[in-house]
Amino acid sequence: SPFVRPVREKLCALGLPHTLINCARGSTHRSELMARTGKQFQVPYLIDPNTGVEMFESIDIRIYLDRVYTTSGYTPLRGGSYAE
Repeated sequence: SPFVRPVREKLCALGLPHTLINCARGSTHRSELMARTGKQFQVPYLIDPNTGVEMFESIDIRIYLDRVYTTSGYTPLRGGSYAE
């Protein structure tokens, strides 16, 4: 998904260890995610074991990661900025 890439890049830019779980069509992981969230399938989905936060939406995840894991609250990706 094109929405997963920016989150993956943000996790790498911040040096945060993470596990990427492939949820391709037909995958058991896809069914597990839908059962866990109670929603239709949507990625990316972040589960932060450090804070217990679970969330959807690429931009929301990136903002969350900046607020929790940086001292400034913002680290640019490719010179971009967030529009809230």
